[in-house]
Amino acid sequence: MPIDLWWYQSRGCWCADVPDGEGRKRLYLGSNEAKAKAGLHRHLASYYDGLGENAADSKPTVRRPGNTISLVELAVRFIRWNKSNRAPGTWKNYRDGLKHIVGRYKNKLAIELTPSDVEQVKSSMIGKGYAARTINIMVTSIKRLYNWAVKQRLLPDNALAGVEHVSAYVNAPDHPQPKHLPLERAIQCIELCRESPPLGDLCEMLLLTGMRVGELVRVTWQDIDFGQRLISLARHKTSGRNNSRPRAIPLCDRAIEILRRQADEDVDAEAPVFRGIGGQPFTVDTLHCRLQRLRLKHEELATFSFHRLRHTCATYLARLRVPERIAQAILGHNSTLMTRYYTATGRDEMLEAVERLSQEANLSSG
Repeated sequence: MPIDLWWYQSRGCWCADVPDGEGRKRLYLGSNEAKAKAGLHRHLASYYDGLGENAADSKPTVRRPGNTISLVELAVRFIRWNKSNRAPGTWKNYRDGLKHIVGRYKNKLAIELTPSDVEQVKSSMIGKGYAARTINIMVTSIKRLYNWAVKQRLLPDNALAGVEHVSAYVNAPDHPQPKHLPLERAIQCIELCRESPPLGDLCEMLLLTGMRVGELVRVTWQDIDFGQRLISLARHKTSGRNNSRPRAIPLCDRAIEILRRQADEDVDAEAPVFRGIGGQPFTVDTLHCRLQRLRLKHEELATFSFHRLRHTCATYLARLRVPERIAQAILGHNSTLMTRYYTATGRDEMLEAVERLSQEANLSSG
């Protein structure tokens, strides 16, 4: 049976009987039902994540049969496994995607969740105006969770295998913004970011190298070869996916100038190049918080993002007639198809193409 609250009349509070080692214990959760429910779910998440108050001296958790494991427990185990086995961005996507499902069906057993339940969450998210990408992250997360549970023998099968993603057109704006920025606008946004050093320098590096922000914050001084004018990244998004080679990122004169500007008198080779106050390394979340504070001051930054600088780099490499295979290497893509996705074609380029076609065909009016 699912673990739930019940009212203890003589003590005047809500209670729940929860697992404790190989037995059970009673939690007294107070007289407020909403707070009691929140307390119960915090306790269960902590217990199943191995962080309960007796976790240090308790016996190893015995695997529970698939017909009694709760959805909350399964999700916590899955996130914990991904934290140890996947990149930070991956497990955070799963965590954020699963919140929509687990928050709504927290009292269900995992085996009780049906495709219809997931469809209700999809419909609710569509109604609230969520973007198709966010909804599809939720769908992917719950399907991956159940696939993982089957492999771990926590569930007999994946009942959600047939759940489909929503169309990319769901809640799409009538006039979507291009993913890249005009070069003049990108430079304007970078200058505004200089109000929060070294955010301006970091953004300029993103534009000049096409790097992902998560890659740039991990760059250390030992990754840079100023003689060869390269950054060598052993860890990058596509490492481990049919590609074990370090990613080589070329550095122009301006990029080298920016990097040298970050150096202190006593440079530690293993220290990150871009650091915050007191030499603390940046995280992607920290940079997003800085950018959000600047957005409150400058409306020009409302639609600006770090990743749009990567799209801008890709687009202008194409406009400068850089061969696709070279752009692919600079951007660190596994395939030219992904490079094409990042590259926007401008109206002037299309007009030039059709004019050249007309001239080649030697067509005349009349």
